[in-house]
Amino acid sequence: MAIVNKTQNRQLRASESRVGLRICLLGPVAIEIDGTPVAIASKKARALLGYLVQRSGTDVARSTLTGLLWGERGEDQARASLRQTLSELRAALAQSNQQPINASTEAISWVAGAAWIDTKVVERAAGSDDDGALREAALLVRGEFMEGLSVDEAAFEHWLAGERERFRQLACTIYSRLMDRAERSGDIEEALNHGLKLISLDPLQEQVHRALMRLYAAQGRNDAALAQYERCKRELSSQLGVQPEPETETLARSIRTGRRNGPANAQVKAPSARALPDKPSIAVLPFTNLTGNREQEFFADGMTEDIIGALSQMRDLFVLSRMSSFVYKGRAISAENTARELGVRYILEGSVRVAGDRVRVGAQLIDGLSGGHVWAERYEGDINDIFKVQDEITRSIALAMQVKLTEGESARLWEGQTNKLQAWEKMVQARDVFSRYTTIDTGVARKLLEEVLVIDPDYAGAIALLGTTYYWDARFSLSMDKALSLSLAAVQAGKILKLNPEMGAAHTLRGVIAFLRDQHDEAIRLCKRAVDLAPSDFRAVTSLGQCCVYAGEPENAATALKTAARLKPYRESWVTYYLTLSHLWMGNLAAALESAELYLQQEPDEPYGYMYLAVVYGFQQQGGKAAATVAQLRQKFPAFGIKNVILSERYKEREKLDRIINVLRAAGLPE
Repeated sequence: MAIVNKTQNRQLRASESRVGLRICLLGPVAIEIDGTPVAIASKKARALLGYLVQRSGTDVARSTLTGLLWGERGEDQARASLRQTLSELRAALAQSNQQPINASTEAISWVAGAAWIDTKVVERAAGSDDDGALREAALLVRGEFMEGLSVDEAAFEHWLAGERERFRQLACTIYSRLMDRAERSGDIEEALNHGLKLISLDPLQEQVHRALMRLYAAQGRNDAALAQYERCKRELSSQLGVQPEPETETLARSIRTGRRNGPANAQVKAPSARALPDKPSIAVLPFTNLTGNREQEFFADGMTEDIIGALSQMRDLFVLSRMSSFVYKGRAISAENTARELGVRYILEGSVRVAGDRVRVGAQLIDGLSGGHVWAERYEGDINDIFKVQDEITRSIALAMQVKLTEGESARLWEGQTNKLQAWEKMVQARDVFSRYTTIDTGVARKLLEEVLVIDPDYAGAIALLGTTYYWDARFSLSMDKALSLSLAAVQAGKILKLNPEMGAAHTLRGVIAFLRDQHDEAIRLCKRAVDLAPSDFRAVTSLGQCCVYAGEPENAATALKTAARLKPYRESWVTYYLTLSHLWMGNLAAALESAELYLQQEPDEPYGYMYLAVVYGFQQQGGKAAATVAQLRQKFPAFGIKNVILSERYKEREKLDRIINVLRAAGLPE
């Protein structure tokens, strides 16, 4: 988005204020001519207005508009409907100073400058550093884009959803800038006002939660600050399955003990440094989107994820997981501090700029110990060359870090990928949606993946993720047919093996399918093969730990899970869960209790945290605490019983399951 200077903004606002036609699209569609409201009854007419206005000054083919709003009708009927709707719209706007719609036999366009339009004001403000423009734009955000409008046409609804998300992001940008300026100027009330609006739009912005905590604490409102922390914790846990960053936890502890955190812009002490692994280690930070268009954010994130995935297959390299790297998205922190916090030697930073069919990618490898640049390069070319760019970056990193690739590793780096840009874009979307780990999102991701495979049937990475969605249903969804879901997952695993028998993700998928079929030894063998092929693949390592713990190999499980925790320093709750089981069956009950309590903190709205905490108390011969924990479990999850435990806990040794069940029955858990 181009930056508009202050003088230009004032001139634009002044010229727009003289225009008699005003159109508001943020919130319910509202139109005025010289202060008099204009009613447009037809939904299709309002939809057509919004689409043309947003493409102001651009000729839009009539065929595009008929496909957008009358996609199910024949061409003649659709064109007739367009003519009728256009006539209705032009009649409604006839009292304006000029007719704002131009029409020819082939195209229709909205005349640029024919109306004052709230969305255009907001778009300019989001790319401006003018306080007045930002404040004006904040007042214009009355609701979501074309709020309440729906025309039951798939093509239009898809465009509408994209615009709604784009303006939500623009509003976040505006509120964020206003909040930052108010905080720096010491206007705490104004900063709080903007921050609360920002959180209502995007409750997952942890840095905003921290800012609100600091602001409340600066007012002496420690209870409000800690309530904000609890909300942050709930949002991150329920939507992302992660815990707050160490910086947030440190701030909460400081407030809880009554110690002021200093001025509102004080820095929180960073976590202590982690020991470096025994082989070259790297974290790939999210590539920065320099396009100025939030819609291109997925492009930068997709590049980052693909490079992490390729590097994870190098045996002589330690690569942090995607989630650990993406914790740093949008944070201004030096490479040295990032490397220290994550416990890696090298940091890869990059940027992406997309302009039409051209793409420019910059990348630099930084030594986290010295802060010096080890390697830097810039690539520019056709957007379809993006896959070659990813390949070159990955191989350059290996060379710079003096990691010698074996012939097999070199061949595998980008196998399973695609060279079709449209397929890759949908794959990036699917990965993002699936990572939310809900039944609904899993279904959405599956639909996207099916579309990917129509474009590129041999895209093995997409096949692997599609198979994983079916496994997820079998493992976690009570409403799905487990046997059918496993069969569908196995079909996808078979397809991958035909395309690429050395793909680690294929063996991970086969391993977890075997686990759910109670083929424990086979599950471990397959997961070990996956880890051998992709030793830094967090999912492969964690799946091996899961299979080992249920197969009666708690020591091996603990080893794998500690590696997984190192790959993802901001620990995933399911790693904590399986570590609890590992400690339990190794007889280390103190460590099991600590892990069980941590898991319950991470997942307070999940019954198995209470269940295993009660089990640990039972193993410690603390029957009273076990009974009290089960009472909490029953109060919060009244439908949960022994039947759920039998369905979920797939132990190879039936004696272990029986022991758990006996403890829970004694503590009062019903059948």
